[in-house]
Amino acid sequence: MMKTMPMKTRWLTRSATLTRAAVAALAALATQAAAAEQDGAHVAETFAEQLATTRVELEHAYAGQRPRLLFDAGDVEALRDKAAAHPQLWDRVLRSSRGLGDAPPADDAIRDGTHYWRIERVQAGALAHVVTGEQRHLDAAARWMVAHAGVDTWGTGYRPNVDLEASWYLYHIAIAYDLLHGRLDGADQRAVRDGLIAHARAIHDSFEPDPDTRWRFDQNHTYIPATALAAAALALIGETPEAEAWLNRAYAMMRRARYALGEDGYYYEGTGYWSYALHWHVRYAELIARATGEPGMTLPILQNNDLFARHMSLPGVPNFFDVGDTGRWTDRPDALNPTNHAMLWAIASHLEHPRAQAVGDWLAQRHPETVYHAAAFLWYDPDVEPAVLDELPPYHHFEDHGIVAWRSGWGDDASVYLFRVGPSQGHAAAQKLDEMRDWTMNAGHVHPDIGAFWMYARGEYLVSDTGYVTEKHARDHNTLLVSGQGQGVDGSYWYERGWPYERFNQARIERVHLEEAYGYVRGSFASVYPDELGELDLHRTLVMTHDWLLVIDELTAERPQTLTWLAHSVGAFSDRGAGHVLVLGDAQLGIVQLDDTPMDALIEPAVVMAGTAPGRGEPTQRGHRMRRTTAAPARQVRLVHLLAPTVGGEAGPEAARVEGEGDAVHVRLTWPDGRTQVVHVDPADESAPVRIER
Repeated sequence: MMKTMPMKTRWLTRSATLTRAAVAALAALATQAAAAEQDGAHVAETFAEQLATTRVELEHAYAGQRPRLLFDAGDVEALRDKAAAHPQLWDRVLRSSRGLGDAPPADDAIRDGTHYWRIERVQAGALAHVVTGEQRHLDAAARWMVAHAGVDTWGTGYRPNVDLEASWYLYHIAIAYDLLHGRLDGADQRAVRDGLIAHARAIHDSFEPDPDTRWRFDQNHTYIPATALAAAALALIGETPEAEAWLNRAYAMMRRARYALGEDGYYYEGTGYWSYALHWHVRYAELIARATGEPGMTLPILQNNDLFARHMSLPGVPNFFDVGDTGRWTDRPDALNPTNHAMLWAIASHLEHPRAQAVGDWLAQRHPETVYHAAAFLWYDPDVEPAVLDELPPYHHFEDHGIVAWRSGWGDDASVYLFRVGPSQGHAAAQKLDEMRDWTMNAGHVHPDIGAFWMYARGEYLVSDTGYVTEKHARDHNTLLVSGQGQGVDGSYWYERGWPYERFNQARIERVHLEEAYGYVRGSFASVYPDELGELDLHRTLVMTHDWLLVIDELTAERPQTLTWLAHSVGAFSDRGAGHVLVLGDAQLGIVQLDDTPMDALIEPAVVMAGTAPGRGEPTQRGHRMRRTTAAPARQVRLVHLLAPTVGGEAGPEAARVEGEGDAVHVRLTWPDGRTQVVHVDPADESAPVRIER
């Protein structure tokens, strides 16, 4: 197993800020380490084979110290200094500890796991006692730990004792047990130890390495329990002979779960599950780095995850693009308020990563942590000098996942766009599926929205999405239907299940040009539609600017087909002459068709099957849908739509197609003040696919 220098918590060991050269050198080393892990050289064909060759080597003297999981005894004084220097972060830890109250939850509440995330208070109480020495924190934490340890079932819903409720309990109680080891009453310590053993054993047994079993290495229901098992194993090394086997099994499972992750920083399930789940990969990386000296944070998704957090953000409500399964929806004033930004601080500290620190700081101001206060305090590293966020380009191409983000700036008045053309778990996953032949993908939180776009402008989320649903239809997204057909197993909770991943992998961004004045992107995605339609070629091209969005759709088909153009919004669309208008708040969006293809328009409520589990949906209206369908089937179709946002009742541009050579699209825009723009879009032009003449 590769060994490196232990990656200590940086604020304990460094006082000087880094030079740019040092940051670049460290980034290069981190990239090399990530490549060594991500190249698949140590990934076996099956989990059973992986486990057979796994023997985790701990750092010298690791097992002989307490505490050891997150920091050691020599760090306590620095923690006290940190608490004094950063009272806002520390006060939240104390508040979380006070949330333990005078009595633990009742056995039934523990067993049901209804509020399982509150178990973080135990870690906060243990940390508060270590830093302050106050007995009340120890007593409160001990009451909760003993009460939970005495309950035989953790979580009575999905997979009792081995799923999310059990994992949250096991991880946080293991951390607290390590922090309070030797401080707990002897009987309490034995009771907690025995409870940890019993529940760790259940998760360990759920990962039985049967060669015929197929695993969901990508799923949070796999990597969260594995992280909790690793925490329990490391907490109990030296106290039970089973701990070594637990650690090996957790390590082997996480080796594969980590390898399954995408390679461009994008989290495939969207921002809702990013905030809920990805921090568990950070928690595991932190544990394994301290225990073995391995560079746990160097995975590409962690190194570049700050780009995901930044580019998925919106200037206002709902604060983030609601791609994939998001737990809230866009018509609520608190629509999406993710926590766990502090995981970016952990990444920044371990990698000395100024950009991650800056994005973590920005999110902390925008969305203060509401649940994981102990982690936020420990992960924040004041010695990492943050980058200047305004210097980050306001556009990015997540190449592995086929996601392009472009905005006109970082200010509140920016126009912000997102476009997706790629497979759910990235292009690199296609090869990884071949390498790990026991991997069964689970993209249940991803939607059939390949070819979809999202748009925020003039202070409003104008073209949005339909949120968390149990039946996933392409019609519920801003993409295209071919002869009424959607993508993959359209209407299923798992729209990719039963289709070769390679079909989705063929959907890709073909060309991108991003600059401050505009963003250009062209994607191809015919492969995601049913075979019964015959041979298809389908492209969507976007030109994105502050003042308008141009959408060009091109279909070539073996047999005549219709093409349906879709847009969704919280607000209602209305007819206006040659196009449609959406009014939302003080903003307006004019949508005009610029080609001469006859189309039938339908404006309707967007009724979806809302819910968070397959088969349990309720018909629910999520805003409004506009369908524009070609009036007659054809073998060749090209649609050109202009979307122009305005605010305060101001008029948008007059738009018209103009003649030009070849297959290029030429559009003239005339503004009320007399300004004109002529836009030339030619995908065949390798040097300049877009020219804008003023």
